[in-house]
Amino acid sequence: MWKLKERYKQIGDLAFINGHKYSVPHNKKYTRSFCDRLVSLYNSEWPDAPFATFYEALKNFYNIDINYNSLRLILKQYGIKPPRSWSTKEKQLHKPRKERPCEGELLQLDASTHDWLMNDTYISLHGAIDDATHTVTGLYFCENECRLGYNEVLRQTWIKYGVPEAVYIDRHSSFVKNKRKKNFTLTERLEYSKNEKTHFNDLCKALNIEVILALSPQGKGRIERLWQTLQGKLPYIFRYLHIDTLDKANIFISQWLDDFNSRFSISASSPVYKFTPLPKHFDLNYRLSVKFTCRTNSRGHFLFHDCEFILDAPKKDFRHFELCLSESFGIKAYMSGQWYNVRLAENILQDTISDKMPGVEKSLIARYLLNDLHSDYA
Repeated sequence: MWKLKERYKQIGDLAFINGHKYSVPHNKKYTRSFCDRLVSLYNSEWPDAPFATFYEALKNFYNIDINYNSLRLILKQYGIKPPRSWSTKEKQLHKPRKERPCEGELLQLDASTHDWLMNDTYISLHGAIDDATHTVTGLYFCENECRLGYNEVLRQTWIKYGVPEAVYIDRHSSFVKNKRKKNFTLTERLEYSKNEKTHFNDLCKALNIEVILALSPQGKGRIERLWQTLQGKLPYIFRYLHIDTLDKANIFISQWLDDFNSRFSISASSPVYKFTPLPKHFDLNYRLSVKFTCRTNSRGHFLFHDCEFILDAPKKDFRHFELCLSESFGIKAYMSGQWYNVRLAENILQDTISDKMPGVEKSLIARYLLNDLHSDYA
């Protein structure tokens, strides 16, 4: 009564009238034509997209500002159901892992194979996320989950943020050897895998990065959850923007990632910054490449996966060198601290029965060595 008395002194009889009496509810204030337009846009350009993705698209691509709950109610009134239905099945509980307090203290690495371009072709998106701030430090598309993709994610991370203290990875062949270890316990197998001789382990030792192997996908829960979020956004954005190749997808993702991080990143619980800059004179191109030891013959030719190549060097006969593959520079030879170009001897890549060249390497050679040639590439 005291509150009503004070309001009456200020505004008179309006004190006894509900403040919402003359306002229009959010779900009633949109006209029928406006609702029809929303439904038409959804059905024609964003079919099967999650409602949250369509809500963001309305603001970003159509300049339409609408309340999310109102949009959800409008779509449901027109008989459109959310594409994702949450299961009521009781979930298996896992022991939670406490997040690291400092940014740069732990980086989770993983890849997700999915129909990202919505063309019935499954490709892999490689990514890294900081455990403390949930900042996605790098994303890169490749045909398969491979070292080439992970190297580009590390390149993006090291250049923009720095070198982390530790990385959390699974037991994929990109990181560890897949040979069976029958006589070892699980703990012994993990410890052995962390210390075995691989390109990735050598790279981490050179930069004093601790390698932590996950026992299960739930151990890397932060990046596993990231894949769910991205799978509900990126394929529908790609379809709307007509992005249908890996190159276009990688160009878009490099421009889009900062906006994504601004919306989903959080502050670390500790202000200490654990990312460290790369050491001086650290050859990033050489370190972040997949290397093979080769030797030329008397003509300067060499074989790589049953394909004949030519080394372009002043002295190229009977030379030992490292053949380096990278998504950034393609395929080059590294010899005595210098880079040299290589080229196909016959400008052709032909599959044979004994050929074991991975598809990602063939694609790399085709893009960098056969891009301007009318070759019979298979």
